[in-house]
Amino acid sequence: MEGIKVLYIDDEKDNLEAFKASFRRIFDVYLAENAQQGIEILKKHTIEVVIADQRMPETTGVEFFEFILHAYPNPMRILLTGYSDINAVRDAINKGQVYRYISKPWDEFEFKTTIEDAYQFYQLREQNNKLQNKYQKIFSESSDAILILDEMGRIIDYNKGTLSLLEIKRRKLNLTHFSNFIANKHENDYIFKTIFDNGFIKNYECKLTSINGKEISCLISANRITDNYGVVSSYQIIIRDITSKTINEQLLLKTIISTQDDEKSRISRNLHDSLGQTLVGIKYQLDYLKTVSDPQIYSPIIETTIEAITATIQQLRRICYEIVPPSLTEFGIQSALEQLGKKFQNNDIKIITEFKSQLPNLNKDTEVAIYRITQEFLANSFKHSNCNQITIASEIENTFFWIILKDNGIGFDSKIEGKGFGLKNIISRVESFHGSINIQSNKNKGTEFRIKIPIN
Repeated sequence: MEGIKVLYIDDEKDNLEAFKASFRRIFDVYLAENAQQGIEILKKHTIEVVIADQRMPETTGVEFFEFILHAYPNPMRILLTGYSDINAVRDAINKGQVYRYISKPWDEFEFKTTIEDAYQFYQLREQNNKLQNKYQKIFSESSDAILILDEMGRIIDYNKGTLSLLEIKRRKLNLTHFSNFIANKHENDYIFKTIFDNGFIKNYECKLTSINGKEISCLISANRITDNYGVVSSYQIIIRDITSKTINEQLLLKTIISTQDDEKSRISRNLHDSLGQTLVGIKYQLDYLKTVSDPQIYSPIIETTIEAITATIQQLRRICYEIVPPSLTEFGIQSALEQLGKKFQNNDIKIITEFKSQLPNLNKDTEVAIYRITQEFLANSFKHSNCNQITIASEIENTFFWIILKDNGIGFDSKIEGKGFGLKNIISRVESFHGSINIQSNKNKGTEFRIKIPIN
């Protein structure tokens, strides 16, 4: 391996000359007769392999290696020693961090192979140091939070981004369980199970809670870290704050829903004011036609037409009511929910409304959202739950409005069946108003939705 820079230190000139004669065509050889000369060479040249004789009068090889360990830690160290110097060898390994020792008199082929092996190790270590320095720079300068966890899930290292994200002081984070900051227990269980079982997780969206109670929307990626033998030593977690992105998405979703509701209102008005009035006019004309035509010829046809138009008007009014119920716009959310319950109630299913206090005045968008959520829940319960009782309840808690929807039906497994279109609509509406929803449902034990929405 031409070009390996080798420093050989020995107080016997014959040994120095012999070494140079053997290896000068293979390596870049530097020679020193004592420790001081060796240090001067280390100052001027990037030495990759240092060889020192143990038995030197002023400074032994082990003492020399121990002395340069902190100032020049990178060169690989090889000790030349006699068979009687076993204690020196032990000290060299413990104190001077010697890579290998060569017994005197040395064999040229063995010596050459040892130097080449040492250089290979030197290169690997240098590459590892570069990667470590690169990673450390990323670790320190990254605006994303980066944490290192032990096998118990405790935080053992972290960067400034972590302190900023979790709003916490450095001394309070050491050996804290990362699970303390995951808002939802089910998400916590899933994250750690996936990391421990698969070794990684990528861009998993979840919510964290800072030390001050601030909710943070995040993307979490993680991987296991192993030693040279493949044994897991720790886990790396990278957290990207997407709270702003989530807020913007919620605002967009809220705008979409609001636009959809406005469009429904417009359609409702158009149906009622134009088509509805037209149909009423036709009915009156046909009624009049009955009085001036031959009843034997026209009466059956006209009667049938009138019945059809009457049914159409009723259907039209029902559609208009479902799009924007008059009770909601005229009397508010409480009256609208009560009437909605009466509309759904029949001989098989009883609807109970429980309002502990008069509901506050909410903005139009919020009232429409609550009405649609309740309407969706009732429709799903009627279709799928086999229940005989549904409860619509509400509570006021500080600046939050709670709507509680329950049935006593067969329930469902939310992990398996909780991704239906109806439930997605409900969750989307809740999230668009910065609300939260807790779903409790078990087979044959009914279903309960507890929905919290900020008041204005």
